[in-house]
Order: sequence, then structure tokens, then C-alpha cells
Amino acid sequence: MSGQGYIDDAVEALTGSNVYVSPEVSGATALRDQLSQQIGDQPIGVAVFSSNAALEASGTEILSTLAEQHPQFQTIIISVGGDLAAGSRDLPSGEALRIANEAEGSAGSTEAALVETVQTVIAATDTAGPVSPDAGGAVGIGIGAVLVVAALGAALGVFLGVRRSRRRAAGERTPLPDSVRETITRLRALSGEYAAAGASGNRLAAQVAPEIAGIAANASELFERLDRKGDEGQLALGAVEYGETLRKLTAALDRDYFLDILTHPHLWDDPDERVAEVREAITDVSGELVANIKQVNARRGLHFQVSLDGVIGRRKELKDWEREFDRADGDTGPIARPQ
Repeated sequence: MSGQGYIDDAVEALTGSNVYVSPEVSGATALRDQLSQQIGDQPIGVAVFSSNAALEASGTEILSTLAEQHPQFQTIIISVGGDLAAGSRDLPSGEALRIANEAEGSAGSTEAALVETVQTVIAATDTAGPVSPDAGGAVGIGIGAVLVVAALGAALGVFLGVRRSRRRAAGERTPLPDSVRETITRLRALSGEYAAAGASGNRLAAQVAPEIAGIAANASELFERLDRKGDEGQLALGAVEYGETLRKLTAALDRDYFLDILTHPHLWDDPDERVAEVREAITDVSGELVANIKQVNARRGLHFQVSLDGVIGRRKELKDWEREFDRADGDTGPIARPQ
């Protein structure tokens, strides 16, 4: 670090780059390069600090300073000693924070959580319809309570929704049914794994990572909107349909199947055919989620057309994975379809 402070170093570095990683962070250069590749030309700024930065300022102060000094970034993501926070003008208030919280909770490392957060934010921002910009143009950022900090210009407020996922109050309500919560969490984690493979030069993995993140984001969005509508029948129907569909898709995307095919195609029979099958499944599920969200918005009943039996039914190893997933998920047994 230079003679100035941690925050000043980050402010200066982000003037000419999308990513700042403190030299005190292990593997700083590799992490900076990996995150830069994931961000590309997106208006996203990332700052990664060691835990020592907390001695200089709180996470809230770091976030507000970066937001004030770098209005060119529509989304800001930070990590202070492994604690993630994020905010975005392109997403509804609190959405970027939720994405960062979930990534921190599901990923196996800070590096993977950062990559997953970047990929999920990009996918959510690029998705038409289900995810829309916040009308106020504010940056929703998070680590513990809601604050309003200094304006950017005459009218722009930066809202800090301060909360850490590991400190959520007991009993906080979530609209995600049990049948889909585990698979959505797993999909977010897989998005980070595919992004990491993409950063290592695997072109297909790099393409698939934001697609997986988009499915996870829109699945969460669908159930949040169903919950707000208060239609218990449609919520139960969606839980049944996507409990099965997302389970099968997650089986196909698992690191021991599709990711392994992409990274070791020479070790698989018919790798091109298998890749085409899974890519088609991703496209089908993604399209149906968007269609279902539009049906909820229009107050129409949910209509389902996608079946992944063509992928799972032909591949014995995927059936075996599903059975393992069931056992790991608690052997709750089949879910009854509402009549």
C-alpha cells in the first residue's frame, strides 16, 4: 500500500480501472485479473481489502466514499476481510446486497463469492422485464441498517442498506419454498465455478456462467413476485414445477457432469451432443422463467411447457446424481402436485 490510506488507494486505483485489490490480500494480482476479465466493459467497480481496512473506516464509510468519488460505476462491490457488500443503480434497492449476501453464504471462498456476485449482477442487469432499474437512481448497498449519505450532485442519494447475511434476524421471512431454495443456492455457487473456469480460458464456461446466474436470479424473482401477489395456489404450483425442473437442471450443470465435460471433453463419450443438450436445457428454463414472471405481472395463471426429461432420461449418471441430491436434501420424499 502507498503512504496514503486504504480508501484513498482504492479511490485512486478505480480512476483508471474497474478493480482494486489491496496488495495485502493473498493472490492480489491474479484476483484482480480474474475480476477484471469477468467485468469486461460493464460499469461495475470492485474493491477488495484486507481486514485491516476496517481499522481505517467502516464498510459503510468505504462504500459511500467509493460511490461519491466514482459515479461512473452503476454497481459497486466491496470485500473487507471477506465480508461482501454491494449496491447498484441498475437494480432495485437492496437487490445487489442480496446477491452479495447469498454469494458470500454459498461460495467456498471470498474469491469465488466475488466472481459469483459480479456474474449475478451482470445477469440481473441484462435481463429484460424481470429485473428493472430502481426509479430513483439510487445505489442500494449493504452491511447493517439503512442510511442516506452525501448526494452525488444536487439530487442523487446513495442509500446504504446495511446488513450481513450471517447476522440476519431469526425468523426473517423468505418467499423461496423449501423445494427450490437449495437448488437456487447451488446454482449461484455453480455460476461462480463456471466463471472461474472461464477466467482460466474456457470460452464456453465463461458464456454459461452468467446464464446460470440469470436463472438463479429470475427464479428468486419469480417466487418473490408470487409471494407479493399472495396467491398461495400459484406459489404452490410454482414450487412443485420448479422444484423438479431446477433439480434436474442443477444435476446437469453439476461440476461432475457439464462443467467436467467442458473442461475435459476428451474424457467423455459424445461430448458435443451432451453440451448441446445442456445448453438447450439452459435456454429453455431461462425462457420459461421470464415467461412465468410476465404471467405473474399480468395476473395470469402460470403455464409450464419445459420438461428436462430429454436430458435426464437419457443419461444414467444424471439420474444417479438426482438420487444423491435427494438424499443430501433430507430425503423429504416426492412433492405432491396440487390438484
